Amino acid sequence: MSENFEKQYEDDHFLDHIVVRHPNGQSDKITIPADEGTVLRIGRELDNEVVLVDPRASRYHAEMRRSADGIEIKDLHSANGTLIGTTRIEPETWTELAAGQMVQLAETRLFWEKAASAQSTVAMSPAQKQAAAAASAAPAAVAVPAPMPASAAAPQRPAIAPWMIGVAVALLLLIGIGAFLAFSGWGRQQATGGPPVIEGQPVTSPTAAGSLAQQTPSGGPTNTPTPSGPQLAIPVVEIVSAQVQPILLGALPSTDKALLLVKVRVQNVGNAPFKISTEDFSVRTRDGKTILREAGGTTSPEGLTRLGAIDRFNDLNLTPGGSVPESLIFEVKPQTYDVELVFEPVDLNPIVLGLGTIRAGEELALALGTPVVEETEAAIAAVDTPTPTPEPTPTATRPPVIPAPQVVPKSALVGTIAYPVFNGNDYDLYLGQADGSGTKFFRAGASQPAFSPDGSRIAFHSWKGDSRGLVAVDVSGANGNLISNFIEDQLPTWMADGENVIFLSRRTGGRQSQLYKTSGSTELGEAVLVGEGEYPAINAQGKLVFKGWGTTAYGLRTATSNLEDLQTITNVDEDTAPALSPDGRRVAFMSRREGNWEVYIINTDGTDLQRLTNDPADDGLPTWSPDGNAIAFVSNRGGPWAVWAMTPDGSGQRQLFTMEGSPDGQVGTDTFASRGWAEERISWTK
Repeated sequence: MSENFEKQYEDDHFLDHIVVRHPNGQSDKITIPADEGTVLRIGRELDNEVVLVDPRASRYHAEMRRSADGIEIKDLHSANGTLIGTTRIEPETWTELAAGQMVQLAETRLFWEKAASAQSTVAMSPAQKQAAAAASAAPAAVAVPAPMPASAAAPQRPAIAPWMIGVAVALLLLIGIGAFLAFSGWGRQQATGGPPVIEGQPVTSPTAAGSLAQQTPSGGPTNTPTPSGPQLAIPVVEIVSAQVQPILLGALPSTDKALLLVKVRVQNVGNAPFKISTEDFSVRTRDGKTILREAGGTTSPEGLTRLGAIDRFNDLNLTPGGSVPESLIFEVKPQTYDVELVFEPVDLNPIVLGLGTIRAGEELALALGTPVVEETEAAIAAVDTPTPTPEPTPTATRPPVIPAPQVVPKSALVGTIAYPVFNGNDYDLYLGQADGSGTKFFRAGASQPAFSPDGSRIAFHSWKGDSRGLVAVDVSGANGNLISNFIEDQLPTWMADGENVIFLSRRTGGRQSQLYKTSGSTELGEAVLVGEGEYPAINAQGKLVFKGWGTTAYGLRTATSNLEDLQTITNVDEDTAPALSPDGRRVAFMSRREGNWEVYIINTDGTDLQRLTNDPADDGLPTWSPDGNAIAFVSNRGGPWAVWAMTPDGSGQRQLFTMEGSPDGQVGTDTFASRGWAEERISWTK
């Protein structure tokens, strides 16, 4: 062990820290000086000792110091205040902080993590520290007995014959070999003549159809192992926006009430799930006398859409690392409020966030075009001066020993995701940013998008009368080509060369499902028949995965782009929408083999089948991130359809953005041309 490592271990062992949880999910750990009275400044400015990346935090928000009795914190007249639990502390007043007690500064949370060696908040003296370090670092001394005098020698035991030792060793070896054979299933393998089968695991040999039939995971999904340590659900709520809008009653707005629209994002930074519902939110005044319940439940779906309140959930299971937006609606009177937003999830302590001063009367008057009633200074002062909550409400904290949840890396959430939305007649195509920053309309009468390998072009199925079939255009919308004019042609997929396209078609009289190849840059170029199959997908290395049909049987298959080197992955006809990982080793797909549409993953050799999603809602249409570190999919969990992301092992599930409608719809009555979302697609490019 190096001297530097020993010094670092000693420092960590004896020093207290501040653990800072930023709104973006990142965490920092800052050492608290051992000297009494040394102040740490906290705020957005870079000259603070603790720099916050929270736009709602003040430039110089608070200070923290060590006192004779522990740790103290002081608010510096920040705009959004400093809360310990749910109590807003008085500005310019040192307030004692208990170890592990949560402090909220705008949307940032921090708590004091005591030194591992400390049982109190008093810093050790140098002598104590040196003695404790020696005790913890030095190996335990082993007492060596002094030689016994000859007169007190212990009596001699009888010698053990060498042959007796050999017999004992042989018996132990036989017992060990027998136990190994019993537990490994080797004996059962010899009796049945087949490969060993481990209960609860997928069969690893894809050669026999009988073995492939056992690929459905028994007993539900193959879950990521539960981490050791405390299992805690830790919600973090970030206020995105808050605004007042008038209530429209026919042609005129209401004059006696308005709507307070609040948009938040809820994250789970713990390692256990919790449920989230819109009704878990309420608004209260600082004095606690007025409580407003969430009122969006009485609003029609059309009204919610007009208000932009489409992110609304009911009993959504938010998994560790997950994140969802939430649209909240409250009815308020035309007056000035100083309010707090309260989130009270089931079986967890509430979270309170300051919304600040809401001037509903002034906003409503501006919307109505009527004069603004001037408020007296006394009235404004009465509102702007908050009344502290008498008793703090503890918030779940995350001890240092809790294992961190696996989340989708931010480096994977880059680029653009194309997705279809059924408009009641046919489909429209939209583009969404993978980081969740926004969506935009791309093309009417279009669906089944596929980006070219370099992301410069996009192919899709066109439902429009003047361009029915398959179309390929630049992502700017220019240089469009109608590459096929059969309405039965579906799911265009770019080959690795970025020039040609493979697609599914049922254009023949017998309506067979066949795969064709054509040019992606030639107007109505010649289509060449490749073979029978459905739902093709190709990765950057040119490996083809598709759903088998006819001569290629059923289930998922891999092959070359010419349908050579055909390999079986699964043999379940309910498996569809396959997507190859960038490295070509794994396939994500959707299936209702267990009764509900879920997302699965499997190796291309048919081994290690896992179910990645497990929700009563529909989950499907998986696609890989360009770097292979995330899988995006669509889901209607919580109500509205949205694009979600997760890690390739199914953890860290989070919503990226809400879709403008459902991906599931049938155009016309011809099932050979339209089969709903089971033959739709989303596509992800850098």
